[in-house]
Amino acid sequence: MDYMKEFESHLDKIVDPVLNEGSMEATSTEKKLANYGRILMDQAVTQKDDALSNMMSKVGDALTRYGTTFGARSLEELVKKTNTSPNIIKKLLAYAEKIAQTQTAIAADHTDGGLDDEGDDEFTSASDDEMAAMADRAARERR
Repeated sequence: MDYMKEFESHLDKIVDPVLNEGSMEATSTEKKLANYGRILMDQAVTQKDDALSNMMSKVGDALTRYGTTFGARSLEELVKKTNTSPNIIKKLLAYAEKIAQTQTAIAADHTDGGLDDEGDDEFTSASDDEMAAMADRAARERR
């Protein structure tokens, strides 16, 4: 009898279920929450209110770890880890989602050629009356 093969077979029976228990790949929801977390942390540095900035940063950091080994796996766990109310977390998520949607829309416009720097479409070129009014204002400001 080949004891090494028997040992390897037994070891495989023990190890395989542990290694293949679940995919290590983040789900689409976890990826979305991580993106929102990065947005919140980026926005936190722009806040003048230190308490709000700290809360945004703390929730953002926790969101980047959502679903990981040491991260929260539910709203209740997120509340405990961040010491923040569910209502505030929901508001911060809505805020981050709105920014993410805006970033996606801008990226799509840019890809479609909508964000050019030529300024040749009808919405960016000022009419003659507007140009004259701007020139008059600039002249008055110089005086």
